[in-house]
Amino acid sequence: MKKSDNYNALSNICVSSGRQFSKDSFEIEPAMRETYVIILVTAGKGIFIIDGVKYPVKRGNSVMLFPFTSVKIVAYPNNIFEYKWVEITGFEIAVMISRTNFSKNRPIAPELPVDNFLQYFDVSDSSSETAYSICRTNGKVLILLSYYLQYYPSRKSTETNYVMQARDYIDRKFRETDCTVKSVAEKIQIDRTYLYRLFKEETGTSVIGYINQCRIRRACTMLSSTTAQVKDVALSVGFSDQLYFSKVFKKINGITPTEYRKKHLSDNVD
Repeated sequence: MKKSDNYNALSNICVSSGRQFSKDSFEIEPAMRETYVIILVTAGKGIFIIDGVKYPVKRGNSVMLFPFTSVKIVAYPNNIFEYKWVEITGFEIAVMISRTNFSKNRPIAPELPVDNFLQYFDVSDSSSETAYSICRTNGKVLILLSYYLQYYPSRKSTETNYVMQARDYIDRKFRETDCTVKSVAEKIQIDRTYLYRLFKEETGTSVIGYINQCRIRRACTMLSSTTAQVKDVALSVGFSDQLYFSKVFKKINGITPTEYRKKHLSDNVD
């Protein structure tokens, strides 16, 4: 579902939803997403390979795919395997998910004691992008998440709150060159080593790794939509050293900023 330009005041949190069904063994090649995906296995058995780790699943299990995770789905042979999914995004959504017991190291949940739970995965109201349709879809997503908050709540709400405070601070401050691991730890008033452990456990990446992901995502947008010099792009997203910026950029994207621009720069940029 795309965001409607006519209702900019509304935050459209549902990206897509659907159903996958197969009578035969199948594989879905690894995919990297910036969104969250909640999956409910509705029939059969299969294996989710998430960041290289195998997780067997069966009917009733829920699977949470976090942003920037690699996933491969394998169905058992001669097995009817079916699941429904909802793909969602937004900071408020991240906050709600952080209050469940899901984490990157714990992506599978047992069956929830909710009658006809699969009905709550039918979130899309219609193909319309009207205000009422967006509101209804968002409302259904919140109802769906409410059941995970009720029946699969976080066991570490205090620790998770530290991580969410850190992410919120980084999301707002990553463009500033003084946004560092030290500044994040000082902001939320916990030890840097303790923050590293919590952040790594909950998100699968380090604090500096998350800062760099935010910066490089923004840099990619600037490189593909503006003619700003690479050094200016680097500075605007929080890197004071262009060489270090290029090194981090290549590590994340596999190519240099200049190569990325040549590949992605829009033809209509003046």
